[in-house]
Amino acid sequence: MQEMKVLNRGVELYAQVDGPEDAPTLLFLHGFPDDHRTWHRQVEGLKHRYQVITFDMRGVGRSSTPTDRGAFQIEPILSDIEAVINAVVGKEGKVHLVGHDWGSVIGWSFVAEAYYASRVLSYSSMSGPHLGLMLDWGRRNALSGNLTRMAKGAKQFLFSWYVYFFNVPYVPEFLIRRVGKRLWQTVLMQNGVDRHDPYIQEVDQAQVESIMLKPLELYRQNPIRPPSIPMKGSIDVPVQLIIAAQDRFISEDLFEFYDEYVNHLVRHPIDAKHWAHHSHADQFNRWVSQHVDGVEQDKGKRVA
Repeated sequence: MQEMKVLNRGVELYAQVDGPEDAPTLLFLHGFPDDHRTWHRQVEGLKHRYQVITFDMRGVGRSSTPTDRGAFQIEPILSDIEAVINAVVGKEGKVHLVGHDWGSVIGWSFVAEAYYASRVLSYSSMSGPHLGLMLDWGRRNALSGNLTRMAKGAKQFLFSWYVYFFNVPYVPEFLIRRVGKRLWQTVLMQNGVDRHDPYIQEVDQAQVESIMLKPLELYRQNPIRPPSIPMKGSIDVPVQLIIAAQDRFISEDLFEFYDEYVNHLVRHPIDAKHWAHHSHADQFNRWVSQHVDGVEQDKGKRVA
């Protein structure tokens, strides 16, 4: 395993690289409240066949925290991802992107922008929508006049209770500093992480604060300035959408219109909760491998 620090726009990003350099490269994007360690089952399961990159997003774990206003909006974070790609595979290199939760939200913006999408061979997404498309979905339902559709919107509104809570001044920070470790462990254990998993056992209060406190700004800065809605048929990166049926935070209904925007989309439902890459790691890893291998084979045919 190789550790590195990647500097981008004054932010120092902590990254780990495992696996053979000459293999296809997988880049994993963690969500909230997580750091790079949330992918430990994927690293262990996939590093023998692929080069695997995990890193702490800005303001998380061992990465530094930017101080400029708007530093947790999606756009500057996209440049962090590009910087990590450049540091590991070079400025012409490409990766297979995998995202969960906010990592998935950010990953969608990465593959939706042509400049960044040129660095991506495939995308595997779970439990995180494109933020612009999520808000547009809510608008469609609210204006539909259809009670069934309006009920779907209301369901996701209730699922998103934590977003409203995180926008209350001072209170989330107070709770994180007082009972953050216990709160963090409880939320993860109730949503797919085994209570004996070293990821949640080998952690102290300071580490939990490094995971949770600064990234609260993701919820405060992005809903009021969401990324633009992609043009229909504009996402050409092959995407697999892993949908956790028991997810208490992200409704599967959010993704019902994605075929309008993604030209190559495969859906995989899984009977699991939000942290399915922990609870169903083997199945998750198989889907990632199948998706990556399929794209790599197609790429080989085009080169031949």
